[in-house]
Amino acid sequence: MVNPSDGRPAPSADAASWGVVLLCHGSQRGATRDECSCAWAADGPRFPAWCPGCPNTPVGLRDVALRLQDQLAGSAGRVIVSCLEFLPPHPPEAVAMLADEGLSQVVIQPYLLGKGKHATLEMDEVLEDIADAAPGVDVYLADGLGADLRIADLVHDRIAALPEEASRPVADRPVGVLIVKAGTQTQYDDCLWLKELGGWVEQDLGPDFAVAVAQSHYGDPTMESAAAHLVNDRRIGSLICVPYVFFPGLILQRNVLGTMRQLQETYPATPMWVAPPLGVDDRLVAVARDRIREAQMRL
Repeated sequence: MVNPSDGRPAPSADAASWGVVLLCHGSQRGATRDECSCAWAADGPRFPAWCPGCPNTPVGLRDVALRLQDQLAGSAGRVIVSCLEFLPPHPPEAVAMLADEGLSQVVIQPYLLGKGKHATLEMDEVLEDIADAAPGVDVYLADGLGADLRIADLVHDRIAALPEEASRPVADRPVGVLIVKAGTQTQYDDCLWLKELGGWVEQDLGPDFAVAVAQSHYGDPTMESAAAHLVNDRRIGSLICVPYVFFPGLILQRNVLGTMRQLQETYPATPMWVAPPLGVDDRLVAVARDRIREAQMRL
């Protein structure tokens, strides 16, 4: 049996028996534009015209869940958002809620970009807690989003959302692009997947661009070392930072924008821009959908 929407084989199990937990990190911040990329280019209280007005985390995740429910039509009966931190319901509660609705099979979909501590060590603890809270439910763990050409295409679009002069080479030097993920300790994430994605973005952007990847804090490569590589080794004339995060919040405001201010002081002759975060996008949802179906088909 093939799903007519994308040509992928559909799960043979009854969709009405399946539930999905969209497992996210969660945040208490990011409700105002002061914690988003547009704050970098704000002139006092005036924000740039290109500012997309990104939703905060709770609003954005609800939108993602609704889109995922639509894209999973025929593959799952119910999608519920759960967060590792701050925002309820937490994973054991979410699975118990699905069990109360009569769903006997649940896919946990880590809606996480990287492969760090949240997606490895903490996930084992999450599954143990779920088993205690809902012993009669069969739980299957899907892969996180990881590197995907659709997400690389979205990164390209976030760069294109900036004013035209941001992508124009300065003094015949390439435009530098710094893709920055939320930081995790190197022991949990070697960032090889992120480097692969950076390579795809550079290939897509073409010869007028030079791409490097970095982490906002904790691990390597740091934003400082990646920027130094772009300025000194690849001889860029300007720099665009792409926050590889979903929504505005503390990491974007404090770690990413804070370090960008330091980099602007270090390289005062290099014009710098900060693109919008990834936000809510059907390509991200499609990657999550495919990870869920892959988990279902492993049965």
